Amino acid sequence: MKRTDLEKLNGLKIQGRMKRGGTPERFRSGAENEAKAPLNPLIEKLLRKSLGTKNGN
Repeated sequence: MKRTDLEKLNGLKIQGRMKRGGTPERFRSGAENEAKAPLNPLIEKLLRKSLGTKNGN
């Protein structure tokens, strides 16, 4: 077999594995994942500033 044929077959194997693998936990959407994810302090500060709410700081 030619090298290009081998590379094509290798690519098809990888595609098959990716299709069977499913979605990793960190990319799944859902309320439980949203609650677990900590908010970056800088983002939180900017959001509070843009919404006009004040924190005791």
